Amino acid sequence: MKRILVTSLIPLSLIATSVLAGEAKVTFKDVEKYTDFSPATGIESRFQEKTKEDFTEKFKELASLLPKGQTFDVTVTDVDLTGRVEPTYGQSATSYIRVVRPIDFPRMNLTYKLTDAQGQVIKEDSVVVKDMGFDMDSMASIKRQRNINYYEHKMLEDWFKQTFSEQIKVNQPGGSA
Repeated sequence: MKRILVTSLIPLSLIATSVLAGEAKVTFKDVEKYTDFSPATGIESRFQEKTKEDFTEKFKELASLLPKGQTFDVTVTDVDLTGRVEPTYGQSATSYIRVVRPIDFPRMNLTYKLTDAQGQVIKEDSVVVKDMGFDMDSMASIKRQRNINYYEHKMLEDWFKQTFSEQIKVNQPGGSA
């Protein structure tokens, strides 16, 4: 009986969360011109599609922090992933690996527009989001093992929460309208 009750409450909580949240529209422009959007191994097109899906999900997760009715419309115009793809010169089973050094920080160029339910623009800008201190997180290497785009996700979270702090505050319990 308890199992049925808990199972039936989970979908309701997911519905309630999605109703109270903003939404995201994500576009990737001229992917073939991105600075560094290539895999160390594997098929490039498959890697790019998977990475775009991953970033789209991250933007949707961040937009869910916004008040209901607000739409975060973002166009990604360039990506420079953390690290550099370098040859192994026969020292590994693969021909290339992604080497992460402090100078190879994550960077994304974005154009965004935040609109309210009536379509009025709340905020818009073209920005270069980067995290030059990405390697200062002592747990990052462990977290990156579970999420290949951990550094990029952290960078986007920090930027989003700083840029849209007023909107996020309004959407929190006890926030003012």
